[in-house]
Amino acid sequence: MQALLITLHVFANLIWIGAIAAVGLMLHSASRAPESEGAIIGRMARRIYGGLAQPAFGISFLFGVGMVSRDLHGYMHQHWFHGKLTLALAVIALHHVVGAKAKKVAGGSMQAGRNGAILTGALLLCALAAVTLVTFRQSLVP
Repeated sequence: MQALLITLHVFANLIWIGAIAAVGLMLHSASRAPESEGAIIGRMARRIYGGLAQPAFGISFLFGVGMVSRDLHGYMHQHWFHGKLTLALAVIALHHVVGAKAKKVAGGSMQAGRNGAILTGALLLCALAAVTLVTFRQSLVP
């Protein structure tokens, strides 16, 4: 059962991170496009956010909680987990910031997308760091 939860959690993460990265880069593009084109790009970014990034985040979150709840004590005593959880919370926060900016750009505020690339880069770096902690967790045991 745990292997299935991990598989579904990782699969949802792939979809989630890819979708939210696309949204962030679209916001950056919208901020550099003429206003009429930027609004169209913003609406498309909002659709991807609501139709793909949000559901994938929710699924990832549920399967992640499912994994941890099956062995809460075990996870809490693994040193790598605390760093991974902190980084995951940073990714979640950035996800919501990008989503809020997508809503603003879709509503016509092109300036809201100006830092889309920076936010996306930060989100991807946090995601990479979280994956690195999980991948090298055996090497991190004191």
